[in-house]
Amino acid sequence: MRVFASLMLLALIPLAHAAGHPGHAAPAWTELPLIEAVPGRDRALAAFRLRNLAADSVKAHAPGPQARLPEGLRFQTERLEWDILTAAGRFQLQAGGVGNYHWLLAREETSEAVKVASTAHYFSNPGPAPTAMLARPKSELEIVPAPLPREHNRYRENQEGEFLLRFQGQPLPGATLRFASNAGTQASFTSDAAGRARVRFPDDVKEAATGHGGHGGRASNRFVLAVEHDAGGRHYLTTFNYSYAEDAYTNRSLAWGGGFLALGGLIGLPLIIRRKEEHRG
Repeated sequence: MRVFASLMLLALIPLAHAAGHPGHAAPAWTELPLIEAVPGRDRALAAFRLRNLAADSVKAHAPGPQARLPEGLRFQTERLEWDILTAAGRFQLQAGGVGNYHWLLAREETSEAVKVASTAHYFSNPGPAPTAMLARPKSELEIVPAPLPREHNRYRENQEGEFLLRFQGQPLPGATLRFASNAGTQASFTSDAAGRARVRFPDDVKEAATGHGGHGGRASNRFVLAVEHDAGGRHYLTTFNYSYAEDAYTNRSLAWGGGFLALGGLIGLPLIIRRKEEHRG
């Protein structure tokens, strides 16, 4: 009996490890459609999974073929958009030599409703700014970062981010933009006459237990924005999901700052005394 129990325990150990493996889906934190990145680092390849949305393919948008680059650097592709087939709700995005941010969009539709999930992914290869890519309409109802944080910058808690809501390429004023984070925080914001909504990211990011959070080694939360609109007998729902990091000043000691100021004062004190003596002389 003891031997049988030991064998059963050994059989369960691999299952426990698999359940906690980074490649496996974490428990759902929202019912809204998402395009979630699968953990892993690769300069030319990124893996994703779809949540709360079924799509046979995902549309990928590149920043574009035009850029001011050092002489000798050229793109391996000039395509602006292409389709990526999904398998069991998963897919991979290849940079194809083009750097900077790429836009991903998954779509599920019926005659009554259109559901869209979108996100952005950064490749560190040389490439143009995402300005033109963001300006191009990609679906009927859109949430467009205005702007999207560049490379080493991040959305951060206690700071605001601006988003443009548009329908059929035109600003959508008076629309409700819903916010939800994987920390459980929810809020809503309203777009102004120009279709822009300012989102303040909440102070709810917990310090990474290992000290190695998201990008740049800082902790971060996932968030999703959602907007809905009815037109032409159809209901439209569009989301944009991304992440925001802890406040830039979190865990930075004010005592250290005061110490450096005091040190600077001590270093400068002899100069001040010398100048006073020269003035008196």
